[in-house]
Amino acid sequence: MQLSEKEIIKAISPIEVIKPGNRLFSYFWFDSRQMKKNGLFFALKGKRDGHDFIGDAFKNGASAAVVEKKVGEFPCFMVKNTLESLGKAAEYTIRNCSSIRIGITGSAGKTTTKEFLYHFISSEYSTEKTPGNWNNLIGVPVFLLNRNPSSEALIIEMGISEPGEMDKLVEIAKPKIALITRIYPTHTEFLSNIEGVKREKEGILRHAETGVFNLDDPNQSSLWKNFKGKKIFYSISREADVNLISWKRISNTSLSLEIFWKGKELSGVFSFWSPVFIENLLASLAVASAVMNKTPDFRKLEPLDGRGKTWEKDGVLFIDESYNSNPSSLLRSLISLQELEGTKIAVLADMLELRNPEEEHRRTGKLISDLKIHRLIFVGPLMKFAAEEASKKRDGVFWVKSAEEVSKKLQEFLKPGSIVFFKGSHSTGLWKEAEKWM
Repeated sequence: MQLSEKEIIKAISPIEVIKPGNRLFSYFWFDSRQMKKNGLFFALKGKRDGHDFIGDAFKNGASAAVVEKKVGEFPCFMVKNTLESLGKAAEYTIRNCSSIRIGITGSAGKTTTKEFLYHFISSEYSTEKTPGNWNNLIGVPVFLLNRNPSSEALIIEMGISEPGEMDKLVEIAKPKIALITRIYPTHTEFLSNIEGVKREKEGILRHAETGVFNLDDPNQSSLWKNFKGKKIFYSISREADVNLISWKRISNTSLSLEIFWKGKELSGVFSFWSPVFIENLLASLAVASAVMNKTPDFRKLEPLDGRGKTWEKDGVLFIDESYNSNPSSLLRSLISLQELEGTKIAVLADMLELRNPEEEHRRTGKLISDLKIHRLIFVGPLMKFAAEEASKKRDGVFWVKSAEEVSKKLQEFLKPGSIVFFKGSHSTGLWKEAEKWM
């Protein structure tokens, strides 16, 4: 994407332009260390203030900067809020954009569904997707500003943690097709309760012409009933536009599936350990049904790091879901885990951003204590509450203070035929411990 200085001024309406010129910008970024030639640097304020690194940004190729205060004698666009200006610049590029814009949100499965969908529609269209977890008010606009303007389809993951975030994201990206994976009571530390989460997620539908909904999620019924555009439904348990016909387990790491899609049956091996991932697959196929003419092939899909990736070492099967965790997704995964063949060990780290963290962890400990999992290793100060509850009902319950102690505890139990399952919120660092066993 290229924007002239005149276009930037039109997009962000700066208070003042310092050292104006006829510049053409082809790179838009916020990290001075990764700046490039002809770049526009956004001095964002976070844990570190981007204004402190403007000199570095210009050394690395920046032609101008968007700032809230004057720093040195560099060419700058002075604004009230650099983060808002980043969004305005991205939104400007969307106004006349003809690409298929697909927004994905939900309390779980967003990234996996995004990757599945990219696999499908990139076979038919030139497609770009938000990288990694770039689903917030920085990642989404930076992705849109740096995209290839000739891309025919854009897949935009949209995440929230605080009230009002979805409204801002939607006004920036304006997705025409909106998918909601599942709605759980996540981020309740900031969104109060499930109703607060629902209100935020519903915002993705504002500009959508097509809404894609999960019939198995009771929290979505009010959303699709109120939606006026075209509706596409997917389901594991009910007849829908896209639905699961049947599945069976082939091994601990693969499933055989039959799926109804656009009046035909898709069948094959799905190389994922848990049937939970079938829901992500159906969601992506439902979106694909709205835009694709080709028949999608799910047989080449592979799990992502931290989101269901599996590997075997010395006769032990490892399952890594350490990227994130909440009470609902954890319980669903553990129900699947108990069905696998082998000695099952669950390593469970703290679940963060919950409104009542002690209560939620205690409730989780009670719920999972009855599952047929041989050993439960709880990790972190919040999971200590879960361990206390689980240990009241069963043996094989252990607690360690931090993720760094996990490997030592695991070594006491591992033997050929063991299955080790990792799950926890990303910032607990459990993923680092999982990587040690690769």
